[in-house]
Amino acid sequence: MCNLVTIDPSLISTAIVVNGKIFNYCRESKVYGKTGMTKWFKLAEQFVEYKFIEYRDFSDYSEGELTKLKDYDSITDSIIKDILDNIDSSKPTKIGIEGYSFSSTAGDIIDLVTFSTLLRKKLFDKVSKDILVLSPSTLKLESCKLTYPPIIKEIGGKKPRQEFIWRNKIGISGGSFTKKDMLESIVDNTGINDDWSNHCRSIKTELLAITNIPKPYEDCNDAYLIYQILKKQNPL
Repeated sequence: MCNLVTIDPSLISTAIVVNGKIFNYCRESKVYGKTGMTKWFKLAEQFVEYKFIEYRDFSDYSEGELTKLKDYDSITDSIIKDILDNIDSSKPTKIGIEGYSFSSTAGDIIDLVTFSTLLRKKLFDKVSKDILVLSPSTLKLESCKLTYPPIIKEIGGKKPRQEFIWRNKIGISGGSFTKKDMLESIVDNTGINDDWSNHCRSIKTELLAITNIPKPYEDCNDAYLIYQILKKQNPL
């Protein structure tokens, strides 16, 4: 028995799952429009606890670098506090966190590395040293493995062997999954039956009808999938 903490780090929409409870650290301006809570955040409100973050303005490069560092420090402190408040300190804790996507633009990846490094150091020092970092491509493949059975290919020769290939039900390779494919890996998984998966199933058609999976679903799904992967390996 152990605590499971999984994280999809982002400068503007970090998602965390702590023993099944979902948090999203986001800007209040993205959650509330002129007429109230925006559509997608409203739909997810019942299942996600929103934590509002704020970045301060700055006037020049040097000031900006230090201001961002202080803001990242404050946000990561809040994340650590919420994790510690929601785990059983008498049990060991396993952490799963998604790594960096190097397809990001230079400025974005530098800022994300700064933010994530602060967060990882605090996780290591204050929560647990048992940390698994999954690359984005690994998360895609493991999300496929979580839900879909492998295709077994027999390799002949003097020493025959089996090769396992993972694809979803329409033939997309796990390593090539998009955010939509990852959503489908949640809703197609008959072994998962909880509030978040059932909610995603209930609005699957709406989510898949638009070009990109919207926030907070995009980030919450990633953290949720890491949680399910760790949970399969480490039952609560």
